[in-house]
Amino acid sequence: MVIPKANKPDYSQVRAYRVILLLDTISKLVERTAAHLIADDLERSKGLHEGQYGCRRRRATVDAVAMLMNRTERAWECKKLAGTLLMDVQAAFNNTNSRLLRRRMRELGVQEDIVRWTGSFMEDRYVRLVLDGTEGEPHKVETGIPQGSPAAPILFITYLSGIFEEVERECEGVKVLSFADNILWWAEGKTEEEVANKLLNAAEVACRWGDRNGVTFEHNKSEAILFSRRRKAPIPWTIEIEFPCHLDPDNHNSRS
Repeated sequence: MVIPKANKPDYSQVRAYRVILLLDTISKLVERTAAHLIADDLERSKGLHEGQYGCRRRRATVDAVAMLMNRTERAWECKKLAGTLLMDVQAAFNNTNSRLLRRRMRELGVQEDIVRWTGSFMEDRYVRLVLDGTEGEPHKVETGIPQGSPAAPILFITYLSGIFEEVERECEGVKVLSFADNILWWAEGKTEEEVANKLLNAAEVACRWGDRNGVTFEHNKSEAILFSRRRKAPIPWTIEIEFPCHLDPDNHNSRS
């Protein structure tokens, strides 16, 4: 079913609508059970990144904010600046690849029966759109997780989990916090340039990972933030990323 998103300025645009999946009760019970099994497996094995806060039990938004504040205040105590780069995954559930997801689940040690169930759940699917009471023709879906399914959130954050360890491994001093499809790269440094270069490096590594895994980022939702205790007026501060993300630097606002 296609439903309008709230408070959008122009409902003639496709992006002003969200497609949700209506499922029968038995199917939802099966998917909720599978979601609990996957989450339990990953929490026991510590498979998910410590900085992932979305779609996990006992991990709220306020916890991620507290972690950001703590890291930034410790940087200030060491007479350093801190900065973040926020990136939003575009069409997160729709672009999840079944084969790559199952490979990631095996890497994280998820039980093979659950991995096979995930493959069956995501493949051989057909959708029929209903818009204003009018039904369309059925179409086969080759990729994506059904938005509205109880299993969708945990499957998506499992799919995305590989990006965090890769960026932190290749970008010294960069830390991550994330909530579902929203990613925040954090870095500290003695100068604005040092912080910006670390975040630029993180963005480029993230986008290369995304290119290999079918993940793209929303250009107009990217934002750079500089945290400083300086009393003087903030300097203009941008991060310009041309490859491979092609993020528009005009959409990176500076704050202090």
